[in-house]
Amino acid sequence: MAYTAIADLWTPDIWITGANEKMNTLPSLISSPICKRVPEFDALAEGGGVTVNVPYFRDITDQTDAPQVEGTQPTMQKLGSGKQIAAMLNRETGLASSSLAAAVSGADPVANILSQIAVRRQKQRQVTLVNIARGIFGFANAPGGAGALAGVRNDIFLEAGQNPASNQLISPFVFADTIALLGELADTMQGGGILMHPLIRASLIKQDQISFEHYSTQEGTKLETYKGYRVFVSNLLVRKGANNGFVFDTYIFAPGVFAWGEKPQVDGAQRADAASMRLWVNPQTNVEEIYDRSRFILHPNGLRWIGQNNIAGQSAANAELATAANWQLDYTTPDRVGIVCLRSNG
Repeated sequence: MAYTAIADLWTPDIWITGANEKMNTLPSLISSPICKRVPEFDALAEGGGVTVNVPYFRDITDQTDAPQVEGTQPTMQKLGSGKQIAAMLNRETGLASSSLAAAVSGADPVANILSQIAVRRQKQRQVTLVNIARGIFGFANAPGGAGALAGVRNDIFLEAGQNPASNQLISPFVFADTIALLGELADTMQGGGILMHPLIRASLIKQDQISFEHYSTQEGTKLETYKGYRVFVSNLLVRKGANNGFVFDTYIFAPGVFAWGEKPQVDGAQRADAASMRLWVNPQTNVEEIYDRSRFILHPNGLRWIGQNNIAGQSAANAELATAANWQLDYTTPDRVGIVCLRSNG
């Protein structure tokens, strides 16, 4: 019986372009305004090493004016600089498919795998982002514990939270208190998003706090919003309390608070050392194996990755990104970063 195998339909440059396009356009946290794809970070991702330096000029808008005195030179203030450090992240995954199974199913294996690779990338990038957020806030620490952004973290939870009081639960009031940690910079959060656990979302729905609006580019699709922030959900945002119950972490992001760059995927036939999607057919079993390898940067605004000497592999694993001791604030104050965290018992 003759049939068309995946290998017969494999055109690497088309697959790579198609998967990238799908990943960048499907509605998700990664394709939202929270993450900004930056050409400069794309270029940095093509370099070597396990970290990259991102220099910048420090904010001078809080420098104070002084009364002018005739004939007297004002006190000179300086324009300082800083250096963020971003982690280089290498990831790979494999997918095996029987040519015979594809032929018997009558399905379109190319379209199916292409779509799933794009969605899988999005989901895995979001998992990485969640782990970074948990690391910079020290999610595993007790109330008031350390974290690079502990100063903009609102801890209302108890480690014994099995029967929490109302003031240990999310509500519009504690949400307002959390945003208030940014002081006069709170307005910079508009147009961003909120990332929460499904049970936190359920609680807000029961409070009739979640609203819906149509997504302009996809007819019939509705986006959930809370207080004007687009809602995103992750099952990862919960841990067991030290004594009992559970602790949930919720994050509110300003637009563009994560810079994102990827090494362009190039087919191995064009450049043998490139991280890319590749296909290999086992001639004995006729099983087709697709490998998706990528090298990227996903870096939070104003932070410095200091865990390069603490990683077990060639790039940081998600668990290492979630370790508070591996992050350091580089901005002058944590409110300038544009992320706040609420930790509650529900």
